[in-house]
Amino acid sequence: MEQLATEKKPNTDIFWEEDLSEEEQIAKWRDSAFHITLERLQADHGNTETVIGIDEAFGRNLSTCRIKEKSLDWTIKGCRETIEEEVFKPLGTEFSFTKISQDVTTTFMNRNPLKQIYKESTVTSLFNYGVMRSLFLSAFPKEELLINGSETVYKPEFIFKNHASAKDRFERERVKRVFTNLEKDDGI
Repeated sequence: MEQLATEKKPNTDIFWEEDLSEEEQIAKWRDSAFHITLERLQADHGNTETVIGIDEAFGRNLSTCRIKEKSLDWTIKGCRETIEEEVFKPLGTEFSFTKISQDVTTTFMNRNPLKQIYKESTVTSLFNYGVMRSLFLSAFPKEELLINGSETVYKPEFIFKNHASAKDRFERERVKRVFTNLEKDDGI
């Protein structure tokens, strides 16, 4: 009889992660990934290729966890709306889209909690670039994420193209060089 009584006892073991809201859990993941980015930049003396890979891995994980329904015939607008609702809002990130067409979307980041928390403009821009690039790559494998102009990296204009040309892929290399030079200027 005693054994039966203990079997009916509710499980009161609560893990601290279970007490976090969904937004708090995502923010915790983001902060952890961002710290890894900072540590890796310092350990690798500003190697942006490694860091972008880390940030893209975080974005792929977010995509897998948060974007449940993917459509084979997604438009860039539909993809953007889903990513905005399922990823950007819970992270507290906000964008203004200045152009939305069938193949190209242009946006500015209005609210960037990482930048406010850590005061690292260059690193947060690099982090967001990697995360955003992988989120859109999960929907459009031939896409590319560009940044318009090297002088706007502190408040970059992101350009999503769901069909990237060879020139666009070359532009990605320019973006990595811009981040590398800015990090060296910032002393990272």
